[in-house]
Amino acid sequence: MASLYIRIYRNTLTVRNVDTKQEVTEQSETPFTTTRLLLGQMIPAMKLLARLTRKVASKRLIDLFAPHKVIIHAMEMNEGGHSQVEFASYIELAKSISPQGKHIYVCSKNVPLTDQEVIQIFSGDMPSIVSR
Repeated sequence: MASLYIRIYRNTLTVRNVDTKQEVTEQSETPFTTTRLLLGQMIPAMKLLARLTRKVASKRLIDLFAPHKVIIHAMEMNEGGHSQVEFASYIELAKSISPQGKHIYVCSKNVPLTDQEVIQIFSGDMPSIVSR
C-alpha cells in the first residue's frame, strides 16, 4: 500500500508517493480535459494514472493487492468549487487504482499540499480542505 497524492491539471497528472518521495508528472496522449470539465474523459485519465502509479508504487508482491491511500486534488478549472458530478468523477478515478476506496480523499485547497499535510490527513486528522 502506498500513500499517493494525485494532482490533476489540464490533460496532465502528477502522482507523488509521499512514503518514498517519488513523483512523476506526465501529459496524457489522449486528452481527458474538455472545455467544461477538467476530468471530462475518464478512460484516458485512468490509463495515465495506472501508468504513473506503477512508476511510484511498491513493486513488492505483498503490496500489489493492498489498497492505496489516495488524495486527489484538482489544481485547475475549480473556480466556485466542485460540482457533485466532478467530485464523483475524481473518486472514480482514484478507485481505478484503489478499488476498495477506503482511504480516498478529494482536496479542495487552492494550492498543492505539503507532504506533512498529506501525512496528517492519512493519519486521521481530516481538515475541512478534504472530503471523502
